[in-house]
Amino acid sequence: MKNVTFLLVLIIVSVTACQPLQALSLNDSLQNHLNRLLDKWHRDAAQGNHTAYIGAMTPDGVFIGTDASEYWTTTEFSVWCKPHFDRKKTWDFHSFNRNLYLGREGSTAWFDELLTTQMGVCRGSGVLVKKEGTWKIAQYVLSATIPNDIMKQVTALKSGTDSALALKSIFDKYGLTGTIMILDPETNRFFGYDPARWDSGYLPASTFKIPNTLIGLENDMIDTNYIFRWQGEKRRLPQWEKELTLKEAFAVSCVPCYQELARKIGPGRMKSFLAMMNYPGMDVRTDNIDLFWLEGNSRITPRQQIGFLRRLYEENLPLKKSVMQEVKIIMMNETTPEYTLNGKTGWAVRNGNNYGWFVGWIEVKGKVYFLATLVEPKNQEKVDDFNVARKTVTMAVLRWLGIINGDQVK
Repeated sequence: MKNVTFLLVLIIVSVTACQPLQALSLNDSLQNHLNRLLDKWHRDAAQGNHTAYIGAMTPDGVFIGTDASEYWTTTEFSVWCKPHFDRKKTWDFHSFNRNLYLGREGSTAWFDELLTTQMGVCRGSGVLVKKEGTWKIAQYVLSATIPNDIMKQVTALKSGTDSALALKSIFDKYGLTGTIMILDPETNRFFGYDPARWDSGYLPASTFKIPNTLIGLENDMIDTNYIFRWQGEKRRLPQWEKELTLKEAFAVSCVPCYQELARKIGPGRMKSFLAMMNYPGMDVRTDNIDLFWLEGNSRITPRQQIGFLRRLYEENLPLKKSVMQEVKIIMMNETTPEYTLNGKTGWAVRNGNNYGWFVGWIEVKGKVYFLATLVEPKNQEKVDDFNVARKTVTMAVLRWLGIINGDQVK
């Protein structure tokens, strides 16, 4: 019997807890009080009364503006708006339609209102809470109102800004700053994130293993069966401390192996073939033949990386087709039923800052996209996850853009 009684109580409690929040009717006195509070809050903004305006909000309150980047705590909002209030350059909102609702417990209320503003008609909404007998604003959300019949035009106008905000959130999620440039060759359209960096030059780092391999194969310095020997010396990474095939050395980005190859090629031949392939910006000399892509004055931009990759993919380099085909196979990074990814990572340090590349192309649904990602860790003291983050952020962007399937980063 006790068990039956307990079960019945549990069911009653569960059903009650699952019922939606219900509003109580506001009496005239409370409704007038809350209306006066909100009207005064808007009036204090118009008159530049900073202390009263911020004082009407709870200490842990939130103000959310019309721009997607505008999310402030009460303290942050106070700091942001103080200079405007000091100059009396504020905003003048007037509510002409407001709905108020009271929570069942009587100490929480929520509202929505239509406002006349310098941005036209806007919608405000938020939450009021009663603490120690005083009502304050715990949250306020200001939204622009967009008529349905012009929504398509507005969406088109702000699509670039929306995309940049979403892609920034992906970089932020992985603790990175940087850029990604993508080319759709069918339309010859470039898109991605932070285009201001697409023409800035960086050391190519290990992405230079792509042209290095091409030149080595073209000149018979190596072949696809070539073995890089290891003499037992200590190397920076344990995966380099063994004999490696060409494909293995490329995959694990073995710097000593490719330094050996660059020395075989020599500075004269290296400069000549880089010029023939239109791989720009490399400072190649006798004294830096095995370091010029890792340190010094060599620079390549994301746009130049993509141009070179496209010529390789389309086999438009002045090299034997068999060589270009062999390198494309060596570059195979990932194959799934949905897509094939060819690419190469790179990692360099300049002026004490780490930065890294992921460059290549992805073939999906009968289409190819060329891409160049350049990232830097926000915290240069913590680079443990940086090795995988270069590719991870690239794939996350491709998912968000809908180029490949998968959960979008929110």
